[in-house]
Amino acid sequence: MVSLPTSTRLRNEVPAGDRPDASPGLTPAEQTVLGLLLSGLANKEIAAALGKAEPTVKHQVSSILRKYHQPSRTRLLAVLR
Repeated sequence: MVSLPTSTRLRNEVPAGDRPDASPGLTPAEQTVLGLLLSGLANKEIAAALGKAEPTVKHQVSSILRKYHQPSRTRLLAVLR
């Protein structure tokens, strides 16, 4: 990935060094949401930060949980940290 100056980055782009491992086949949007989950943000905060609707974020979190085979975000965070 080519690194763009901060001023031209998309608002939902997470720098490569800050992205969690995408081994379970996460989409780029799910990778971004996962990075914000790891930062401790709630769905509502993630939605606001990315300019998305909260139901969209909830759907993406559910998809991430499925792909990591985890029953809850708390368990997911424990596994990934």
